[in-house]
Order: sequence, then structure tokens, then C-alpha cells
Amino acid sequence: MSAPAGWYPDPADPAARRWWDGTQWTAQTAPAPRFGEYAPTAGGPTTAAPAAPAVPVPLPSPVAQTAPVAGGYAAYPSAPAYAGSGATPPVVDVPTSTVWVWLAVAASVLPMLSIFLIDWNGYIAAVVAMSREASSGMTGMPTELMSWEARAIGISLIGWLFYAAFVVFSWLDWRELKRRGVVAPFGWAWSFFVLLGLGSAVYMIGRAVVLRRRTVAGGWAPLWTWIAATVIGFIASISLVVWVIGEIVQAVSFTVQGS
Repeated sequence: MSAPAGWYPDPADPAARRWWDGTQWTAQTAPAPRFGEYAPTAGGPTTAAPAAPAVPVPLPSPVAQTAPVAGGYAAYPSAPAYAGSGATPPVVDVPTSTVWVWLAVAASVLPMLSIFLIDWNGYIAAVVAMSREASSGMTGMPTELMSWEARAIGISLIGWLFYAAFVVFSWLDWRELKRRGVVAPFGWAWSFFVLLGLGSAVYMIGRAVVLRRRTVAGGWAPLWTWIAATVIGFIASISLVVWVIGEIVQAVSFTVQGS
């Protein structure tokens, strides 16, 4: 059974359509329709062309060509694929700097700066006292040093509270990003790496990289702020340690000379 008259894919040019008059191909051609345009199979030669039918019939010409059969249509070559489970998440235009990420930045840096809350003058005095007792033949840990260690442990516990706050703020930041429309933001559970010291870098860097792919604004400002604050904290901490060591050496040398 021959196909009805209409526009069908040109056997000689896949990018064009040729008119089939019901019995044979004609010389009339037309461009292939764009995706989404309606193209009926029946009507005059000026109507838009349909999608490609599936089964061919012979074309009377020196070169074997194919003719359409009614009812079969192939997909347009330009038809977009439907999004599946492995599709890339859409890029959204939403603000990404939440109040929670800034609090997370502060919570990750403050434990490093808690070193300045320690009574280093008391530590130096305890070391000098221990040096005197050692030179006089006494053994055991001086009371001053034991008292200083107790205070230092208390301050270190404050640092662990800040680490716990970093995890909470990271979760709140992740939740807020989802509420704003970001698809699958960086997992907040990575923030638990903060318990390993500089593990806060895992969440901050991962967050920025994922937001760069899935948002227009990106998320670089909190990352660069965290990097700058961390570098400043390192420099300040190293400077304090150098000062403490110098003071201890000087105090112990005076004690030895005085004895």
C-alpha cells in the first residue's frame, strides 16, 4: 500500500523534504522543518514537512531511493533528549552568600586565635619556677605550671565548641541554599572534617566549586575570606609562639645566671 501524498524526507538529501504525490516523487523540495514546527503529511506542496517516516518504498529513478509509508515517523535529529537521572543540575541565578556561611567562616578561624587567650606570661613564670626548683634539686611539677595547664585546657575546650558551631552553621548554610533553589549543594556532612584541624577547608572549597557550576553568582567570596583569615591567623599564631620561646629562653638564662 502506497503512502498518501505529502512531504517526506528527501532520499537524496536528509536535510530537505521532497513532495510525494501518492505514486512517485516529484521535483518539488523544501527545507526540513525546525524542531517544534507542525508539519502535516497531507496537503499542497507548500505546507511544512513532517518528521521522517520509517519504512521506504522504491522511487522510480536510475538510482534506488526510498519512498515513505504512512504512519511511520522518525524523531527529528535536533530533538532534545529528556533529562534523566544523570543530567547536569540547572544553573540558577540566586544569591549564595548566606549569613550562615559567614558564621561558619568565623567559627573555623576563632579556635586558631584562641591561643591569644592563654596566659603566656603565667606559662613563662611557671617555666622559670620549674627551672629554679630543678637547679635546687627539687623534683615534681610546680603548682604554677599545673594551674596554667588547667586554664589552657579550659580554653582549648572553647575551641572545640567553635568547631561544633562550624558543623551546625554548615548545615544551616546547606539548608538555606536548597531553600533558595540551588540543586544539590555541596554536602554539609563534609564539615565534620573540621575536627581534624584545617578540615574546614574541605567544606569551604567544595562549597565554592559546586556553587560555581550550579549558580550564576558562584560562591567565591566566603572562600577567599576564609583563606585570608586563616593565613592571618597562622602568621599571628607563629609570631606569638616565636615571642613566647624568646621570652622563655631569656627568663631561664637570667635564672641560671642569678643562681
